[in-house]
Amino acid sequence: MLLAGFTAGAQNFEGTFKQTKTLKISGKTIVSEGTISYQDPDQLVMQYTKPEGDYFIIDGPFLRADMRGVALDLNTSNNKAVQLQRNAILYSIQGKYEQIAQDMDADCTVTAVKGGKHVVIKVRNPQPKGYTSLDLSYNAKGRITRLVLEEAGGISTEYLVK
Repeated sequence: MLLAGFTAGAQNFEGTFKQTKTLKISGKTIVSEGTISYQDPDQLVMQYTKPEGDYFIIDGPFLRADMRGVALDLNTSNNKAVQLQRNAILYSIQGKYEQIAQDMDADCTVTAVKGGKHVVIKVRNPQPKGYTSLDLSYNAKGRITRLVLEEAGGISTEYLVK
């Protein structure tokens, strides 16, 4: 969910993403694609082109989505679990992985790799409807290139930036 052209400290960006959701119990994968637009500090719009019409929007504290006909409209300030998930996505884009670890009571490992860094965040006591881990890759300029969100329910969602 991220994009080419995004660098650490950038306030705005637009790009494309590819999402692969894996349901671990069945092994089924669902591949989606779309465009992404981010405006610092907390405006994110993911408009899906595959499947067309789906969207995921963070607008300040509000999270709005329509994924395959299932609509969601929440004020995350009233829902701690969803607020943590919202923040994890935004902070991943912003490169604030240490803040994610602190907020989620998680361990954070940062490894320098050729051409960037790899970050693994493992939640110590995952909640039933929350993330258990995040796997983040950044290039040498601080752009996020890969985000993997592991959920307690056995769903893994990978976002790749082209």
